Amino acid sequence: MKYAPLNDHVYPSYVLRLELGEDIHDTIQKFCAEQDISNASIEGIGSVQTPTLAHYSIQTKQFTDKRLDGIYEVTSLLGNVARVEGQPFTHLHITVAGPDMRVYGGHLVKGECSATLELILKSFPSEHAKIQDDAIGLKVWDL
Repeated sequence: MKYAPLNDHVYPSYVLRLELGEDIHDTIQKFCAEQDISNASIEGIGSVQTPTLAHYSIQTKQFTDKRLDGIYEVTSLLGNVARVEGQPFTHLHITVAGPDMRVYGGHLVKGECSATLELILKSFPSEHAKIQDDAIGLKVWDL
């Protein structure tokens, strides 16, 4: 992964470029740990290979996963970073398109960078963690 800071004196921001084969979640979480980033927003475009997406049901409190084989264009990646059990945790949603231009979207469970993935990470000077909310069955901001 390559990165460069953006000149923002209020909230440090970075442009990141993931490289072929890098795990998206692991790479961002490792970067945030190295930079001591507790909270951030993330946006990006690029490509991903064999992503696993998910949809959450509030009724069953379960995710339904769908693995997409092949290489997909990332038309939009959005998410955030917060601490879970003291470590940076990425919560990412993604929209991808295959060679047939069919679009899939959902929670990004897993994915590796294909050709490249270009991200903008905007950090915030806050320390909000995520905690389990049993009523909905998800980890949510502890505000």
